Amino acid sequence: MSMRTDEFSFSNPELFVDPYPVYRDIRERDPFHHSRMYGGSWVLFSHESATALLRSSRLTNNRAALPLLALPEDERSEFSGFADFLGTWTAFHEGEAHMLRRHRMDEVFRVLTPAVVGRVVQDVVDHLISRWDGRSRVDLVADYAKPLPAMVLTRLMGARESDHHVLGEWADDLAYLFGASDLIADDVRRAQRSAEALMSYLHDLASDMARLPEASILGGLLSSGSSGFSFTQAQACAQCVLLLFAGLEPSRHIIGSAVLALERFPQQRRLLDDNPRLWPSAVEEFLRYDPPVQYIGRLAAESFSYHGHRIHKGQAVLPSVGSANRDPRHYRDPDVLDVRRRAKHLSMGEGVHRCIGAGMVRTQTAIALRTLLNRKPQLRVCTDTTPDWNSYVGFHGLKSLVVSL
Repeated sequence: MSMRTDEFSFSNPELFVDPYPVYRDIRERDPFHHSRMYGGSWVLFSHESATALLRSSRLTNNRAALPLLALPEDERSEFSGFADFLGTWTAFHEGEAHMLRRHRMDEVFRVLTPAVVGRVVQDVVDHLISRWDGRSRVDLVADYAKPLPAMVLTRLMGARESDHHVLGEWADDLAYLFGASDLIADDVRRAQRSAEALMSYLHDLASDMARLPEASILGGLLSSGSSGFSFTQAQACAQCVLLLFAGLEPSRHIIGSAVLALERFPQQRRLLDDNPRLWPSAVEEFLRYDPPVQYIGRLAAESFSYHGHRIHKGQAVLPSVGSANRDPRHYRDPDVLDVRRRAKHLSMGEGVHRCIGAGMVRTQTAIALRTLLNRKPQLRVCTDTTPDWNSYVGFHGLKSLVVSL
């Protein structure tokens, strides 16, 4: 598939199915490209540029208002309060304010060790798979990949696992806000309502600290840290809203994408069957090969020139993780899945704003996939149905993948 670079747009429906041929075509001819997203933004397709600018102080992650740039200017003022709320998220702070908040969140996640997270994940995985008894096929997304991270994160948050459906629905609306390329005002209104509902739910949960497990995310955020910085109740609840939105969508997508990738490269599945010690590197390869997060949003903190292009202060700059992870100048045979590969990827971000829940995602992915393939060794993707991909490109993943058992 080829496309003139001046016609490139993330709204191209072909990108929803398999964006990588398009990325390859553009990367070879125009690795630093101006798109129509967010009223005009710069998309970086090469690994070199994506890495350099993700680390650059000329870009800022203070981008709470980034989704609003997709709206006509006269509609944005309606959501100024919503943008202020999003601006309370640790991810959107810079400098010392970011480091204080990040350090406090890192303390909380250090309590949630791989062993602690692993026990929760294993329990949820076993429960979901046990419900398939007597079935010859399932929708791997609806019956496994979608509920799994919602059930895990709800429990780790300190909430009732039975509430995972409604929490997941609210988080989905926020995910669409940061993943879609063609937002309208109603999308932002829906996300705002869901954020308000999440905050109300979490405030109720936080009001009774005695109910919260000691090793829970919300309980940890409400406690005092060693640095002297503490979140208020409202701030702690806001960080949980961030974690729900940021943690559910990618975790769902990597499971379905990995199973489909192993179907396309069956020899890699045999390698994992024969050598389970490859699972840690396999998870990294799944994240590289088909990352659930396709681009990372930044704003220009100042005006500057890069590779002959003038980037103006306030413009959106979008390092394309999906393209960078397939750059042949950085990876050998980048379009081939190789679970023995030990190459570093950009799927968890880069620099001080790297994904705060990366360890949890890795633990969950490894347990979910390994248990699935061990308990259902005959699992195969059904050929009489077509994998159904989501309809926006910020997050790349499947809406449906029917498998036989």
